[in-house]
Amino acid sequence: MQFKLTTLTASIALMFAAAIPAQAQTAKEFEELRNEMRKLRAELEALKSQKQETSTAALADRVEQVEMRAKDAVVLGDIPNSFRLPNSDTSLRVYGFAELNMVHEFKGDNTDIDYASFLPYVPLKGSAQANRSGRNFVHARTSRFGIEASTPSPYGPIGIKIEGDFNNDPRTGNSAVYGTIGNIYTQQGTNSYNFRLRHAYGQVGGFLAGQTWSTFMDLDNSPETVDFNGPIGSTFIRQPQVRYTYKTASMGAFTGAIENSASYVLDNTGTVTTAGFSRVPDLVARWDKGFDWGAASVRALSHEHRVKDGAGINQSRRGWGLAASGLVKTFGDDFMTWGITGGNGIGRYFNYIEGAFYDAAADRILMEKSLGVVLGYQHKASDSLRFNAALGAQKNYENEYTRFARANGLDSGRFGINRKLWQAHLGFIWNPVKGVDIGTEYIFGRRTTLAGEDGDMSRINLSAKYNFN
Repeated sequence: MQFKLTTLTASIALMFAAAIPAQAQTAKEFEELRNEMRKLRAELEALKSQKQETSTAALADRVEQVEMRAKDAVVLGDIPNSFRLPNSDTSLRVYGFAELNMVHEFKGDNTDIDYASFLPYVPLKGSAQANRSGRNFVHARTSRFGIEASTPSPYGPIGIKIEGDFNNDPRTGNSAVYGTIGNIYTQQGTNSYNFRLRHAYGQVGGFLAGQTWSTFMDLDNSPETVDFNGPIGSTFIRQPQVRYTYKTASMGAFTGAIENSASYVLDNTGTVTTAGFSRVPDLVARWDKGFDWGAASVRALSHEHRVKDGAGINQSRRGWGLAASGLVKTFGDDFMTWGITGGNGIGRYFNYIEGAFYDAAADRILMEKSLGVVLGYQHKASDSLRFNAALGAQKNYENEYTRFARANGLDSGRFGINRKLWQAHLGFIWNPVKGVDIGTEYIFGRRTTLAGEDGDMSRINLSAKYNFN
């Protein structure tokens, strides 16, 4: 594994070394080259008209030399902060950040599940896990690396994006074999974490194909937090998809998408049944529009829950979800964000809720009925200092889904089905120099299971982020 990662790193380094020529030119220098070339061409045409063959040949050689210099130069590309590859019309942008997070868990230590806040599985009061408190840990696993490219075509620019980070499952560390022990070993050694894919897609005009944020998710109108996961109560998912967006000048943008069908169904032990699968992709429709006062977005989702074991069981039900969100400008550069998400059988399109159940006795799929709300506010004290507050809440309503969970003992314990969740974030981010963000945030959250058990989490997260693009 170490050899493979070393080889991959070396290959990336060689790729960029080959792509960037020794004589890089600034935009000003390249413009000077272009002006020199225009001047020489004008002189060449004048000499040709005067039929001075000797001078014409010498000047033509000078024109060729200047053209070669311009051809080999690295110049500004067609997308922001990009450069154009030599001998190519492709513009390339390399971006990302190195980030260090230092966390102190006051209570509700949940790092065996996620290094960021993850309220749905916070230990319950009175349990051994809940009695652990005061843990400190430091990590750089959220550091990110990405590449964007754009190439002209008869149909418009062809855009490509590939991005990843190192924020894999905290239980595995750099070893999928040893589980939690692997996480301990890697921290005692090189503290290595596997690289994981976040985005990989191509886009031409309104068409997009590849993996990115779900069309059902509104990232632009979500609160900013230091915590990687952010508040509970909304959608947080990336997945493969094909979508088309039609933009209008007066009515906003209309988007339709087919996305990866990975909805799951649980059996009466709370385990994902291997007989569950979907026959058709998930369907998502969306509308977005900007206004003088802010922005708004409305979304709808339909996806299939299915159980078919090949031996007589063959059940299917469609889950659905609706969401609306937006941004409202308030005072100065301040703004408020809001979002509401809900549905029946919405499953993985919530962050986070368990999926549907299969009731074998009734030969029926049972779907949850859920609702979530997120509110955020950002106050910009100056160009370099911004304060953020966010609140998220989520609830499972009583129906056949919750009654089945209670009848089968899935309503209690650390991994029991939750009745309600709420979580608050309060912090600030300081930008002392361009490309550097220093953040601090306090987070508190509470979960209540269907059985009425409570669990609290409380932590402070310090972050230092160094951006490059």
